Amino acid sequence: MSNIDLSKIKILLLYDYFKNQMNAFDQNGTVSISELITYLKEKTGYEFERKSIYSDINKINDFINKTGRVVGGDSWIVSEGKKYRRNQLADEISLDEARLIVDAISTTYFVDTVLCDKIIKMFPTYFDADYKRRALVSHYEKIDRKKLSWLNNIRSGIDSRSALKIIYGYKLGNELTEKTEKIVSPMALDWENNCYYLIAVDNSDAADLERDRSLSKALRRYRVDRMAQVQYAQKGKYIDYKSEKIREQELKKFIDNSLSAFSSDEAIVVRLTITGRTRKDALKAYGAFASRIRNEIRIDDDTKLDSGILKISVETGKAPTLYTDLFELSTFEGVSIKIDNDEVCREYAEYIKKAAMAAKLESL
Repeated sequence: MSNIDLSKIKILLLYDYFKNQMNAFDQNGTVSISELITYLKEKTGYEFERKSIYSDINKINDFINKTGRVVGGDSWIVSEGKKYRRNQLADEISLDEARLIVDAISTTYFVDTVLCDKIIKMFPTYFDADYKRRALVSHYEKIDRKKLSWLNNIRSGIDSRSALKIIYGYKLGNELTEKTEKIVSPMALDWENNCYYLIAVDNSDAADLERDRSLSKALRRYRVDRMAQVQYAQKGKYIDYKSEKIREQELKKFIDNSLSAFSSDEAIVVRLTITGRTRKDALKAYGAFASRIRNEIRIDDDTKLDSGILKISVETGKAPTLYTDLFELSTFEGVSIKIDNDEVCREYAEYIKKAAMAAKLESL
């Protein structure tokens, strides 16, 4: 191999070394020229002069600066005495971000954890040999590859504004029953309770509705794992809002009014007084309720937490699961709740009455 070819390979090897073998987030991550000479000799079998390596580092810095990719300094590769370290690149995933991605993949049941291995290999300086042993427990379950292709069909339908035909049913064990065919206009994908949901206009329900705000009454949420088929509806018409702005506003309202994947087209303000025997009792109950609510919960000014009294208010959807969440508050020992909303009080009383009746029948 000629000296010219070796010189070209040398600068690429140096770039790769600083990019993939050095960690911008490790304050102790430095390398000396002697170490770089040894590294290059291992890769090429040739021992390069120090002066040529200094020159290549300057060229690499010029390239990075011209592409505007350096963060936190004028140069990507900087000298510290007799050693070099590198700064972060603008398009670079940070150490914490890479580990968050690996954690998210590990705990998502349908994403093969082989993908974690690929990401770990992409960022060798972020993950040591024992990282997988310390990582979060994997929840991966092998699923039908068809369902992944259905997700692609849904995304394509959203992007191209095309109607979809879905076969939708109810799960009974591993079987899907009561299946029906629906023509829908896909709007967005949502992720909640470890499931994908398709938010779409049900075309049959939208047929008699006016566009825009009235159209939102036909918005539905469909669990992707309850679909038996997803394909383009060849004769289906895509039903959409008049503008993208209106669509985004109505989708946001629809999602904000959701509770545990159940949606409502009606938003209500619920004010609650949580009274516990102690401050800690009230906070435990509040924490359980807050973990289920999407919207921000406001702590009222007349809260007396030191006395175990916590007053809150939240705007949320009037979905069936609201009453389930309110009931859970009542199950905390030493905690009572007061609901400052007459309509919610009445419907919650009906919920409790039905639950009590079911328990009574079960005991007979």
